[in-house]
Amino acid sequence: MKIPLFFLSLVILLAGCGGELFHLRNSKPLNDLMRQGIYLHGVDPRSDFAIALREGLEDAGVSIKQDEKAAATTLSIISFKENRSVSGYSSTRQVREFSHSVSVNFRVKTPATPEGVERSVNAERSQVYDGQYVLGTAEEENVIKEELRREAVRLMLLRLQAIK
Repeated sequence: MKIPLFFLSLVILLAGCGGELFHLRNSKPLNDLMRQGIYLHGVDPRSDFAIALREGLEDAGVSIKQDEKAAATTLSIISFKENRSVSGYSSTRQVREFSHSVSVNFRVKTPATPEGVERSVNAERSQVYDGQYVLGTAEEENVIKEELRREAVRLMLLRLQAIK
């Protein structure tokens, strides 16, 4: 009884693929021009965002070129802003919530679009502050900033996938 049930499950699973290539969620491949190489411009290579961007592009199968002429695509970071603001107070006027955000404006130049296409991405997250647990607040803030940078890179990759 177990063997026919196993084969039936396997057939249903394979039929669900529908002949399409199997992709994990959010792993749609970038177009061929971007896979030939991207030149990064306008970002400090030692910054945390640049490191996250390089890792995200390399995970997507893109090679990062050191020379603009060797790359088929140029990705220029126009602006990168990290912001932290107070978004909530308690009844005794003590800060209880912070809002963290990352905003990135960028331009993509390809041979098909020599003037470039400008796009922007934004990522936001709230941090609830509890006065009893002050010691973990700074570490939590660092983790939130790192996650926001990764989220901004993920959103940038989605925008890059949409560019023809």
